[in-house]
Amino acid sequence: MVVFDVSKDWVIFVPALPAVRKPAEDMARCLDLLRRLAGLSGKRPALLDAEGPGPDDSVPVILLNAGGDAEGERHGFSWRAGTERIEIYGNSPRGLCKGIYDFLSALGIAWPAPGKEELPAAPEGSPGKRVLFPLRDKEAYTAPDLSPAGRKRLLVPAKTRFKEIEALIPWAARNRIDALIFSLGDRIFRSRGADIRKAAESYALIIERGGWDLSLLLPRRLFLFHRELFRMVSGKRVKDSHFCPTNPDTIKVIMAEAEKYFRAAGDTRIFHLWPERGREDAWCSCPSCRAFSPAEQNRIALNTVADALAAAGSPARLSYYQESGEAEEAVSIAPRPSLFKLDELPPVFRRPPTASRAAGRNGVSGRNAPG
Repeated sequence: MVVFDVSKDWVIFVPALPAVRKPAEDMARCLDLLRRLAGLSGKRPALLDAEGPGPDDSVPVILLNAGGDAEGERHGFSWRAGTERIEIYGNSPRGLCKGIYDFLSALGIAWPAPGKEELPAAPEGSPGKRVLFPLRDKEAYTAPDLSPAGRKRLLVPAKTRFKEIEALIPWAARNRIDALIFSLGDRIFRSRGADIRKAAESYALIIERGGWDLSLLLPRRLFLFHRELFRMVSGKRVKDSHFCPTNPDTIKVIMAEAEKYFRAAGDTRIFHLWPERGREDAWCSCPSCRAFSPAEQNRIALNTVADALAAAGSPARLSYYQESGEAEEAVSIAPRPSLFKLDELPPVFRRPPTASRAAGRNGVSGRNAPG
């Protein structure tokens, strides 16, 4: 059995990366909790500068190290545990943060919901007051290359209170989530976006924008005087969902609105604009649109948005989603180069209703609950 001796006076060598400091402090705190759980006294593991003098051979060390791919897609990690030396490496600060929390979870520490933490059962001390906690394995590894489609995401519902978001951010990082998605129309993010980004950056979490926001690109207030912009159903224009994607005037409005949202989103690199949830097939049946399937009309709309991205000079990318039963070949309209496909939509964060309910264990709904 692989074990970790919590009774040793471990020190943690931390690289000079702002996004790694809090996770490193969290690691020291968790190891101190395990010491106390085992009835041991003493100080929590010290955090030392990785650029400073090397560790003494007699001192058990935890070495944290990260590559420089902060803006890229290499967010993999690896760690290996020996009796006197533990090495945790990330291809980026995000990867290193994931590696830190993966190691802590291998010790049996869990975070079932924001603000909640579970520790493993305390093992019995062995001769010499050594206290050994079992490790899930002696090493772990994830692939370094992670495309935008492969990120582990969590969608934060609009109107989630700022205090909830503050608690959600460390919980998401501890559960190895890569990115949080906030709606383009989220008023809380609009007013506190800088604070949210700063808190996310302290855990190397990625902020993405969008969700089921495609209908936002055609303001519903235009329906009174410009009904031709909206989708047709049985010969009548309706304003409930989406729009008429082939109308040249609709395209102009969508591009203008999209560019406005993109500019307001600053340096966001990934956007999501999906058709309204549960109404994916609610598209236009006007004479011009009738030749296109709902999936093709959605593609026309997204290509228009991608053109707005290009017009804004943004290097950002835009996701699209197709039901698994829809073959790509069935959609005759090719996606713009800035579009990428999601095989599954991310789960949505929800506040656990009660601590006793099983749904509260993960704090998410959907098929991709974080591990």
